[in-house]
Amino acid sequence: MAVRIIVLVLYFAVLLAIGVYTSKMAKSYSEYNLAARSNNKWIAGISTQSSSTSGWMLLAMPGLAFTYGFGVIWTLIGWMGGSLFNWLVLAKRLRLATETYDSVSIVEYFEKRTGDEKGIVGLISGISIIVLMIINSSGELIGCGKLIQSAFGLDINTATTIGLVIVVIYTFLGGYMAVSWSNLLQGALMFIALLIVPIYAVINYGGFHDIAADAIQYDPDMFSFLSDEMTLQEKVVLVSGGVGIGFMYPGMVHALTGLMAIKDPKEVKDSALIATIWGCAALGGASMIGIAGRAILPDIADPEQTFLVLSEKYFNNALFALMAAAVMAAILSSVCAYLIVATASLGGSVVKRFFRIEDDHKVVMIEKIAMVVIALVAYYLAFNGGSVHTIAMFAASGLGASFGPVVIASLYGNSINWKGAVASIFSGMIVVIIWFYSGLSNYLFEVFPGWIVSTAALFAVSKATGGPDQEITENYKKYLNVLKN
Repeated sequence: MAVRIIVLVLYFAVLLAIGVYTSKMAKSYSEYNLAARSNNKWIAGISTQSSSTSGWMLLAMPGLAFTYGFGVIWTLIGWMGGSLFNWLVLAKRLRLATETYDSVSIVEYFEKRTGDEKGIVGLISGISIIVLMIINSSGELIGCGKLIQSAFGLDINTATTIGLVIVVIYTFLGGYMAVSWSNLLQGALMFIALLIVPIYAVINYGGFHDIAADAIQYDPDMFSFLSDEMTLQEKVVLVSGGVGIGFMYPGMVHALTGLMAIKDPKEVKDSALIATIWGCAALGGASMIGIAGRAILPDIADPEQTFLVLSEKYFNNALFALMAAAVMAAILSSVCAYLIVATASLGGSVVKRFFRIEDDHKVVMIEKIAMVVIALVAYYLAFNGGSVHTIAMFAASGLGASFGPVVIASLYGNSINWKGAVASIFSGMIVVIIWFYSGLSNYLFEVFPGWIVSTAALFAVSKATGGPDQEITENYKKYLNVLKN
Protein backbone atom coordinates (compact mmCIF):
# COMPACT_ATOMS: atom_id res chain seq x y z
CA MET A 1 0.00 0.00 0.00
CA ALA A 2 2.92 2.34 0.73
CA VAL A 3 4.07 2.11 -2.90
CA ARG A 4 0.58 3.01 -4.12
CA ILE A 5 0.41 6.03 -1.84
CA ILE A 6 3.82 7.25 -3.01
CA VAL A 7 2.77 7.04 -6.67
CA LEU A 8 -0.45 8.91 -5.92
CA VAL A 9 1.39 11.64 -4.03
CA LEU A 10 3.87 12.06 -6.90
CA TYR A 11 1.01 12.33 -9.36
CA PHE A 12 -0.69 15.00 -7.27
CA ALA A 13 2.63 16.83 -6.95
CA VAL A 14 2.93 17.04 -10.74
CA LEU A 15 -0.58 18.49 -11.03
CA LEU A 16 0.13 21.08 -8.36
CA ALA A 17 3.40 21.98 -10.08
CA ILE A 18 1.47 22.61 -13.31
CA GLY A 19 -0.91 24.84 -11.39
CA VAL A 20 1.92 26.85 -9.84
CA TYR A 21 3.78 27.21 -13.15
CA THR A 22 0.77 28.24 -15.20
CA SER A 23 -0.40 30.69 -12.53
CA LYS A 24 2.38 32.99 -13.72
CA MET A 25 0.84 33.02 -17.20
CA ALA A 26 -2.83 33.26 -16.23
CA LYS A 27 -3.20 36.79 -14.93
CA SER A 28 -5.63 38.38 -17.34
CA TYR A 29 -9.28 37.51 -17.89
CA SER A 30 -8.55 35.93 -21.28
CA GLU A 31 -5.53 33.99 -20.01
CA TYR A 32 -7.38 32.60 -17.01
CA ASN A 33 -10.59 31.62 -18.81
CA LEU A 34 -9.37 30.65 -22.28
CA ALA A 35 -5.57 30.25 -22.01
CA ALA A 36 -5.41 33.37 -24.23
CA ARG A 37 -6.21 31.12 -27.21
CA SER A 38 -2.70 29.67 -27.03
CA ASN A 39 -3.29 25.90 -27.20
CA ASN A 40 -1.38 24.06 -29.91
CA LYS A 41 -2.85 21.17 -31.88
CA TRP A 42 -1.70 18.49 -29.43
CA ILE A 43 -3.06 20.24 -26.37
CA ALA A 44 -6.30 21.06 -28.18
CA GLY A 45 -6.85 17.54 -29.49
CA ILE A 46 -5.97 15.50 -26.41
CA SER A 47 -7.04 17.95 -23.72
CA THR A 48 -10.45 18.54 -25.26
CA GLN A 49 -11.13 14.82 -25.67
CA SER A 50 -9.99 13.84 -22.18
CA SER A 51 -12.08 16.56 -20.52
CA SER A 52 -15.18 15.49 -22.45
CA THR A 53 -14.83 11.80 -21.54
CA SER A 54 -13.90 12.04 -17.86
CA GLY A 55 -14.10 9.12 -15.46
CA TRP A 56 -16.91 7.88 -17.69
CA MET A 57 -14.32 6.47 -20.11
CA LEU A 58 -12.50 4.37 -17.51
CA LEU A 59 -15.37 3.58 -15.17
CA ALA A 60 -18.73 3.73 -16.94
CA MET A 61 -17.65 2.60 -20.43
CA PRO A 62 -16.08 -0.70 -19.28
CA GLY A 63 -19.14 -1.18 -17.09
CA LEU A 64 -21.44 -0.78 -20.10
CA ALA A 65 -19.39 -3.26 -22.16
CA PHE A 66 -19.38 -5.69 -19.20
CA THR A 67 -23.18 -5.50 -19.03
CA TYR A 68 -24.20 -5.22 -22.70
CA GLY A 69 -21.26 -6.71 -24.63
CA PHE A 70 -21.40 -5.69 -28.28
CA GLY A 71 -24.52 -3.69 -27.45
CA VAL A 72 -22.06 -0.99 -26.46
CA ILE A 73 -21.71 -0.29 -30.20
CA TRP A 74 -24.54 2.24 -29.91
CA THR A 75 -22.54 4.19 -27.36
CA LEU A 76 -19.48 4.09 -29.64
CA ILE A 77 -21.55 5.43 -32.54
CA GLY A 78 -22.96 8.26 -30.44
CA TRP A 79 -19.65 9.23 -28.87
CA MET A 80 -17.59 9.20 -32.06
CA GLY A 81 -20.38 10.80 -34.08
CA GLY A 82 -20.70 13.67 -31.64
CA SER A 83 -16.96 14.14 -31.36
CA LEU A 84 -16.47 14.18 -35.14
CA PHE A 85 -19.37 16.60 -35.55
CA ASN A 86 -17.76 19.04 -33.13
CA TRP A 87 -14.36 18.81 -34.76
CA LEU A 88 -15.33 18.69 -38.42
CA VAL A 89 -18.47 20.84 -38.46
CA LEU A 90 -18.22 23.27 -35.52
CA ALA A 91 -14.58 23.69 -34.48
CA LYS A 92 -13.20 26.13 -37.07
CA ARG A 93 -16.38 28.18 -37.25
CA LEU A 94 -16.67 28.45 -33.46
CA ARG A 95 -12.99 29.36 -33.10
CA LEU A 96 -13.29 32.17 -35.66
CA ALA A 97 -16.72 33.32 -34.50
CA THR A 98 -15.73 33.72 -30.85
CA GLU A 99 -12.64 35.69 -31.86
CA THR A 100 -14.64 37.83 -34.28
CA TYR A 101 -17.18 38.62 -31.56
CA ASP A 102 -14.35 39.14 -29.03
CA SER A 103 -15.78 36.51 -26.68
CA VAL A 104 -13.73 34.68 -24.06
CA SER A 105 -16.56 32.42 -22.86
CA ILE A 106 -19.42 30.71 -24.66
CA VAL A 107 -21.82 32.87 -22.63
CA GLU A 108 -20.24 36.08 -23.91
CA TYR A 109 -20.50 34.70 -27.42
CA PHE A 110 -24.22 34.01 -27.04
CA GLU A 111 -24.80 37.55 -25.81
CA LYS A 112 -22.91 39.26 -28.62
CA ARG A 113 -24.06 36.91 -31.36
CA THR A 114 -27.77 37.34 -30.53
CA GLY A 115 -27.61 41.08 -29.83
CA ASP A 116 -28.50 40.73 -26.16
CA GLU A 117 -27.82 44.18 -24.70
CA LYS A 118 -29.70 43.44 -21.48
CA GLY A 119 -27.65 40.37 -20.60
CA ILE A 120 -30.66 38.09 -20.18
CA VAL A 121 -29.39 35.31 -22.45
CA GLY A 122 -26.06 35.50 -20.64
CA LEU A 123 -27.72 35.26 -17.25
CA ILE A 124 -29.90 32.30 -18.23
CA SER A 125 -26.93 30.59 -19.90
CA GLY A 126 -24.71 31.20 -16.90
CA ILE A 127 -27.24 29.81 -14.43
CA SER A 128 -27.87 26.75 -16.61
CA ILE A 129 -24.17 26.04 -17.03
CA ILE A 130 -23.44 26.42 -13.32
CA VAL A 131 -26.29 24.09 -12.31
CA LEU A 132 -25.37 21.41 -14.85
CA MET A 133 -21.64 21.65 -14.11
CA ILE A 134 -22.31 21.20 -10.40
CA ILE A 135 -24.27 18.03 -11.19
CA ASN A 136 -21.52 16.83 -13.52
CA SER A 137 -18.80 17.56 -10.97
CA SER A 138 -20.68 15.73 -8.22
CA GLY A 139 -20.79 12.63 -10.42
CA GLU A 140 -17.06 12.80 -11.05
CA LEU A 141 -16.34 13.27 -7.35
CA ILE A 142 -18.36 10.14 -6.63
CA GLY A 143 -16.08 8.27 -9.03
CA CYS A 144 -13.04 9.88 -7.46
CA GLY A 145 -14.10 8.76 -3.98
CA LYS A 146 -14.78 5.20 -5.18
CA LEU A 147 -11.39 5.08 -6.86
CA ILE A 148 -9.27 6.28 -3.97
CA GLN A 149 -11.20 4.14 -1.50
CA SER A 150 -10.82 1.01 -3.64
CA ALA A 151 -7.23 1.51 -4.76
CA PHE A 152 -5.67 3.16 -1.73
CA GLY A 153 -7.78 1.93 1.16
CA LEU A 154 -8.95 5.34 2.37
CA ASP A 155 -12.35 6.19 3.81
CA ILE A 156 -14.80 7.31 1.09
CA ASN A 157 -15.29 10.73 2.70
CA THR A 158 -11.54 11.30 2.98
CA ALA A 159 -11.01 10.06 -0.56
CA THR A 160 -13.59 12.43 -2.03
CA THR A 161 -12.16 15.34 -0.04
CA ILE A 162 -8.63 14.69 -1.33
CA GLY A 163 -9.82 14.68 -4.93
CA LEU A 164 -11.70 17.94 -4.43
CA VAL A 165 -8.79 19.74 -2.77
CA ILE A 166 -6.30 18.80 -5.48
CA VAL A 167 -8.45 19.83 -8.42
CA VAL A 168 -9.52 23.10 -6.81
CA ILE A 169 -5.94 24.11 -5.99
CA TYR A 170 -4.42 23.72 -9.45
CA THR A 171 -7.47 25.07 -11.27
CA PHE A 172 -7.60 28.01 -8.84
CA LEU A 173 -3.97 28.81 -9.56
CA GLY A 174 -3.65 28.35 -13.31
CA GLY A 175 -7.17 28.60 -14.71
CA TYR A 176 -7.84 27.18 -18.17
CA MET A 177 -4.14 27.11 -18.97
CA ALA A 178 -3.58 24.73 -16.05
CA VAL A 179 -6.63 22.77 -17.16
CA SER A 180 -5.26 22.44 -20.71
CA TRP A 181 -1.74 21.42 -19.74
CA SER A 182 -2.81 19.01 -17.04
CA ASN A 183 -5.38 17.47 -19.38
CA LEU A 184 -2.67 16.88 -21.98
CA LEU A 185 -0.74 14.88 -19.39
CA GLN A 186 -3.83 13.15 -18.08
CA GLY A 187 -5.14 12.36 -21.55
CA ALA A 188 -1.83 10.71 -22.44
CA LEU A 189 -1.96 8.67 -19.24
CA MET A 190 -5.56 7.59 -19.96
CA PHE A 191 -4.60 6.61 -23.52
CA ILE A 192 -1.72 4.41 -22.36
CA ALA A 193 -3.79 2.75 -19.63
CA LEU A 194 -6.65 1.96 -22.00
CA LEU A 195 -4.25 0.17 -24.32
CA ILE A 196 -2.09 -1.67 -21.78
CA VAL A 197 -4.81 -3.15 -19.56
CA PRO A 198 -6.97 -4.86 -22.24
CA ILE A 199 -3.98 -6.08 -24.27
CA TYR A 200 -2.27 -7.57 -21.23
CA ALA A 201 -5.50 -9.12 -19.92
CA VAL A 202 -6.36 -10.77 -23.26
CA ILE A 203 -2.84 -12.13 -23.83
CA ASN A 204 -2.54 -13.40 -20.26
CA TYR A 205 -5.90 -15.16 -20.52
CA GLY A 206 -4.90 -17.01 -23.69
CA GLY A 207 -6.16 -14.75 -26.45
CA PHE A 208 -9.40 -13.19 -27.61
CA HIS A 209 -10.83 -16.55 -28.67
CA ASP A 210 -10.71 -17.82 -25.10
CA ILE A 211 -12.09 -14.53 -23.79
CA ALA A 212 -14.99 -14.73 -26.24
CA ALA A 213 -15.73 -18.37 -25.50
CA ASP A 214 -15.93 -17.84 -21.75
CA ALA A 215 -17.83 -14.55 -22.02
CA ILE A 216 -20.52 -16.30 -24.07
CA GLN A 217 -20.91 -18.90 -21.33
CA TYR A 218 -21.99 -16.17 -18.93
CA ASP A 219 -24.03 -14.24 -21.49
CA PRO A 220 -25.02 -15.92 -24.79
CA ASP A 221 -25.91 -12.49 -26.21
CA MET A 222 -22.52 -10.96 -25.38
CA PHE A 223 -21.72 -10.49 -29.08
CA SER A 224 -25.16 -9.30 -30.20
CA PHE A 225 -25.79 -5.63 -30.94
CA LEU A 226 -29.35 -6.08 -29.67
CA SER A 227 -30.21 -9.12 -27.60
CA ASP A 228 -33.25 -11.16 -28.61
CA GLU A 229 -34.04 -11.41 -24.91
CA MET A 230 -34.54 -7.65 -24.64
CA THR A 231 -37.99 -6.10 -24.88
CA LEU A 232 -38.70 -3.40 -27.46
CA GLN A 233 -38.59 -0.81 -24.67
CA GLU A 234 -35.16 -2.00 -23.51
CA LYS A 235 -33.86 -1.88 -27.07
CA VAL A 236 -35.12 1.68 -27.57
CA VAL A 237 -33.50 2.79 -24.32
CA LEU A 238 -30.18 1.13 -25.20
CA VAL A 239 -30.02 2.54 -28.74
CA SER A 240 -31.29 6.03 -27.85
CA GLY A 241 -29.02 6.20 -24.81
CA GLY A 242 -26.00 5.43 -26.97
CA VAL A 243 -26.77 7.37 -30.14
CA GLY A 244 -28.09 10.26 -28.04
CA ILE A 245 -24.54 11.00 -26.87
CA GLY A 246 -23.95 12.48 -30.30
CA PHE A 247 -26.65 15.08 -29.64
CA MET A 248 -24.92 16.12 -26.41
CA TYR A 249 -21.64 17.20 -28.00
CA PRO A 250 -22.68 20.46 -29.72
CA GLY A 251 -23.84 21.76 -26.34
CA MET A 252 -21.06 20.43 -24.11
CA VAL A 253 -19.62 23.83 -23.28
CA HIS A 254 -16.48 22.42 -21.62
CA ALA A 255 -15.63 20.66 -24.90
CA LEU A 256 -16.52 23.77 -26.92
CA THR A 257 -14.16 25.83 -24.78
CA GLY A 258 -11.33 23.57 -25.93
CA LEU A 259 -12.21 24.38 -29.54
CA MET A 260 -12.29 28.10 -28.77
CA ALA A 261 -8.82 27.97 -27.18
CA ILE A 262 -6.99 26.66 -30.28
CA LYS A 263 -4.12 28.99 -31.18
CA ASP A 264 -4.27 28.69 -34.97
CA PRO A 265 -7.57 27.91 -36.75
CA LYS A 266 -5.50 26.28 -39.52
CA GLU A 267 -4.51 23.55 -37.04
CA VAL A 268 -8.11 22.46 -36.42
CA LYS A 269 -7.82 19.59 -38.92
CA ASP A 270 -4.65 18.32 -37.24
CA SER A 271 -6.29 18.56 -33.82
CA ALA A 272 -9.32 16.71 -35.17
CA LEU A 273 -7.12 13.86 -36.40
CA ILE A 274 -5.31 13.64 -33.06
CA ALA A 275 -8.60 13.73 -31.17
CA THR A 276 -10.14 11.04 -33.40
CA ILE A 277 -7.20 8.65 -33.04
CA TRP A 278 -7.24 9.18 -29.27
CA GLY A 279 -10.99 8.62 -29.11
CA CYS A 280 -11.08 5.47 -31.25
CA ALA A 281 -8.24 3.84 -29.31
CA ALA A 282 -9.68 4.85 -25.94
CA LEU A 283 -13.20 3.67 -26.75
CA GLY A 284 -11.92 0.40 -28.17
CA GLY A 285 -9.72 -0.23 -25.15
CA ALA A 286 -12.47 0.62 -22.66
CA SER A 287 -14.92 -1.70 -24.46
CA MET A 288 -12.41 -4.54 -24.55
CA ILE A 289 -11.79 -4.14 -20.82
CA GLY A 290 -15.49 -4.66 -20.12
CA ILE A 291 -15.78 -7.73 -22.37
CA ALA A 292 -12.58 -9.25 -20.96
CA GLY A 293 -13.80 -8.58 -17.45
CA ARG A 294 -17.02 -10.51 -18.13
CA ALA A 295 -14.95 -13.60 -18.99
CA ILE A 296 -12.16 -13.25 -16.42
CA LEU A 297 -14.11 -12.01 -13.39
CA PRO A 298 -17.82 -12.43 -14.15
CA ASP A 299 -18.91 -11.84 -10.56
CA ILE A 300 -17.67 -8.26 -10.18
CA ALA A 301 -20.17 -6.57 -7.85
CA ASP A 302 -19.91 -3.16 -9.52
CA PRO A 303 -19.23 -3.33 -13.30
CA GLU A 304 -17.92 0.26 -13.17
CA GLN A 305 -14.95 -1.10 -11.19
CA THR A 306 -13.90 -3.53 -13.98
CA PHE A 307 -10.86 -1.50 -15.05
CA LEU A 308 -9.53 -1.27 -11.49
CA VAL A 309 -10.24 -4.92 -10.67
CA LEU A 310 -8.38 -6.16 -13.76
CA SER A 311 -5.49 -3.78 -13.12
CA GLU A 312 -5.11 -5.02 -9.56
CA LYS A 313 -5.27 -8.64 -10.72
CA TYR A 314 -2.51 -8.38 -13.31
CA PHE A 315 -0.12 -5.65 -12.17
CA ASN A 316 2.20 -5.11 -9.21
CA ASN A 317 1.59 -2.30 -6.72
CA ALA A 318 3.53 0.38 -8.60
CA LEU A 319 1.90 -0.35 -11.97
CA PHE A 320 -1.52 -0.71 -10.41
CA ALA A 321 -1.05 2.68 -8.78
CA LEU A 322 -0.28 4.13 -12.22
CA MET A 323 -3.45 2.56 -13.61
CA ALA A 324 -5.41 4.02 -10.70
CA ALA A 325 -3.77 7.37 -11.41
CA ALA A 326 -5.07 7.07 -14.98
CA VAL A 327 -8.61 6.84 -13.63
CA MET A 328 -7.89 9.77 -11.36
CA ALA A 329 -6.59 11.63 -14.40
CA ALA A 330 -9.82 10.98 -16.26
CA ILE A 331 -11.89 12.27 -13.39
CA LEU A 332 -9.85 15.34 -12.55
CA SER A 333 -9.45 16.36 -16.20
CA SER A 334 -13.21 16.81 -16.38
CA VAL A 335 -13.84 18.31 -12.96
CA CYS A 336 -11.32 21.09 -13.56
CA ALA A 337 -12.86 21.80 -16.98
CA TYR A 338 -16.34 21.91 -15.45
CA LEU A 339 -15.24 24.32 -12.75
CA ILE A 340 -13.45 26.76 -15.05
CA VAL A 341 -16.33 26.81 -17.56
CA ALA A 342 -18.86 27.40 -14.79
CA THR A 343 -16.90 30.29 -13.31
CA ALA A 344 -16.17 31.77 -16.75
CA SER A 345 -19.90 31.88 -17.45
CA LEU A 346 -20.39 33.64 -14.13
CA GLY A 347 -17.70 36.22 -14.87
CA GLY A 348 -18.98 36.97 -18.35
CA SER A 349 -22.72 36.95 -17.65
CA VAL A 350 -23.01 38.40 -14.16
CA VAL A 351 -19.90 40.02 -12.77
CA LYS A 352 -18.97 42.17 -15.76
CA ARG A 353 -22.45 43.12 -16.85
CA PHE A 354 -24.61 43.35 -13.74
CA PHE A 355 -21.96 44.42 -11.23
CA ARG A 356 -20.16 46.52 -13.85
CA ILE A 357 -16.70 45.35 -12.78
CA GLU A 358 -14.30 45.82 -15.67
CA ASP A 359 -10.98 45.25 -13.89
CA ASP A 360 -9.74 41.85 -15.14
CA HIS A 361 -7.93 41.05 -11.91
CA LYS A 362 -11.04 41.67 -9.82
CA VAL A 363 -13.20 39.59 -12.16
CA VAL A 364 -10.73 36.69 -12.05
CA MET A 365 -10.55 36.85 -8.26
CA ILE A 366 -14.35 36.75 -8.00
CA GLU A 367 -14.37 33.78 -10.37
CA LYS A 368 -11.82 31.98 -8.19
CA ILE A 369 -13.92 32.50 -5.08
CA ALA A 370 -17.01 31.33 -6.96
CA MET A 371 -15.14 28.25 -8.15
CA VAL A 372 -14.45 27.22 -4.56
CA VAL A 373 -18.14 27.69 -3.69
CA ILE A 374 -19.29 25.71 -6.75
CA ALA A 375 -16.82 22.93 -5.92
CA LEU A 376 -18.11 22.73 -2.35
CA VAL A 377 -21.71 22.44 -3.55
CA ALA A 378 -20.71 19.61 -5.90
CA TYR A 379 -18.80 18.02 -3.00
CA TYR A 380 -21.94 18.10 -0.86
CA LEU A 381 -24.07 16.54 -3.61
CA ALA A 382 -21.49 13.80 -4.16
CA PHE A 383 -22.34 12.25 -0.81
CA ASN A 384 -25.77 11.32 -2.15
CA GLY A 385 -23.98 8.68 -4.20
CA GLY A 386 -25.15 7.28 -7.51
CA SER A 387 -23.95 5.84 -10.81
CA VAL A 388 -21.19 7.77 -12.59
CA HIS A 389 -22.78 6.89 -15.94
CA THR A 390 -26.31 7.98 -15.01
CA ILE A 391 -25.23 11.32 -13.53
CA ALA A 392 -22.85 12.08 -16.40
CA MET A 393 -25.46 11.31 -19.06
CA PHE A 394 -28.15 13.37 -17.32
CA ALA A 395 -25.96 16.48 -16.99
CA ALA A 396 -24.57 16.14 -20.52
CA SER A 397 -28.11 15.76 -21.88
CA GLY A 398 -29.03 19.04 -20.21
CA LEU A 399 -26.04 20.75 -21.83
CA GLY A 400 -26.74 19.24 -25.24
CA ALA A 401 -30.42 20.18 -25.29
CA SER A 402 -29.89 23.64 -23.79
CA PHE A 403 -27.00 24.87 -25.92
CA GLY A 404 -26.60 22.57 -28.93
CA PRO A 405 -29.35 24.13 -31.09
CA VAL A 406 -28.18 27.68 -30.29
CA VAL A 407 -24.55 26.88 -31.12
CA ILE A 408 -25.36 25.29 -34.48
CA ALA A 409 -27.92 27.93 -35.48
CA SER A 410 -25.56 30.77 -34.55
CA LEU A 411 -22.74 29.40 -36.70
CA TYR A 412 -24.75 28.32 -39.74
CA GLY A 413 -27.46 30.90 -40.17
CA ASN A 414 -28.85 34.29 -39.24
CA SER A 415 -32.41 33.65 -38.16
CA ILE A 416 -32.20 33.82 -34.36
CA ASN A 417 -32.25 36.56 -31.72
CA TRP A 418 -31.67 36.68 -27.99
CA LYS A 419 -35.31 36.03 -27.11
CA GLY A 420 -35.28 32.83 -29.10
CA ALA A 421 -31.97 31.85 -27.49
CA VAL A 422 -33.38 32.38 -24.00
CA ALA A 423 -36.46 30.29 -24.81
CA SER A 424 -34.29 27.56 -26.31
CA ILE A 425 -31.81 27.32 -23.44
CA PHE A 426 -34.45 27.44 -20.72
CA SER A 427 -36.88 25.00 -22.35
CA GLY A 428 -34.14 22.53 -23.26
CA MET A 429 -32.92 22.28 -19.67
CA ILE A 430 -36.41 22.11 -18.16
CA VAL A 431 -37.59 19.36 -20.51
CA VAL A 432 -34.50 17.25 -19.78
CA ILE A 433 -34.98 17.65 -16.02
CA ILE A 434 -38.70 16.82 -16.14
CA TRP A 435 -38.18 13.89 -18.51
CA PHE A 436 -35.43 12.42 -16.33
CA TYR A 437 -37.10 12.77 -12.95
CA SER A 438 -40.51 11.64 -14.23
CA GLY A 439 -39.02 8.30 -15.25
CA LEU A 440 -39.68 8.80 -18.95
CA SER A 441 -35.99 8.15 -19.63
CA ASN A 442 -36.87 4.49 -19.13
CA TYR A 443 -38.67 4.75 -22.47
CA LEU A 444 -36.58 7.28 -24.45
CA PHE A 445 -33.30 8.99 -23.61
CA GLU A 446 -33.93 12.50 -22.29
CA VAL A 447 -31.68 14.36 -24.73
CA PHE A 448 -34.08 13.77 -27.66
CA PRO A 449 -37.22 15.47 -26.28
CA GLY A 450 -34.98 18.21 -24.88
CA TRP A 451 -33.42 18.82 -28.30
CA ILE A 452 -36.77 18.83 -30.10
CA VAL A 453 -38.39 21.34 -27.75
CA SER A 454 -35.26 23.51 -27.57
CA THR A 455 -34.92 23.71 -31.36
CA ALA A 456 -38.59 24.48 -31.86
CA ALA A 457 -38.49 27.22 -29.21
CA LEU A 458 -35.34 28.76 -30.71
CA PHE A 459 -36.78 29.32 -34.19
CA ALA A 460 -40.42 29.89 -33.24
CA VAL A 461 -39.72 32.55 -30.61
CA SER A 462 -37.03 34.23 -32.75
CA LYS A 463 -39.44 34.48 -35.67
CA ALA A 464 -42.36 35.62 -33.50
CA THR A 465 -40.25 38.42 -32.00
CA GLY A 466 -39.00 39.84 -35.30
CA GLY A 467 -35.89 37.74 -35.90
CA PRO A 468 -32.41 39.26 -36.04
CA ASP A 469 -32.18 43.04 -36.22
CA GLN A 470 -29.90 45.02 -38.53
CA GLU A 471 -26.97 45.10 -36.09
CA ILE A 472 -27.06 41.33 -35.62
CA THR A 473 -27.13 40.90 -39.39
CA GLU A 474 -24.20 43.25 -39.97
CA ASN A 475 -22.09 41.51 -37.32
CA TYR A 476 -22.96 38.14 -38.81
CA LYS A 477 -21.75 39.34 -42.22
CA LYS A 478 -18.43 40.33 -40.64
CA TYR A 479 -18.09 36.81 -39.24
CA LEU A 480 -18.84 35.33 -42.69
CA ASN A 481 -16.13 37.51 -44.23
CA VAL A 482 -13.61 36.29 -41.65
CA LEU A 483 -14.68 32.71 -42.34
CA LYS A 484 -14.15 33.13 -46.09
CA ASN A 485 -10.67 34.52 -45.61
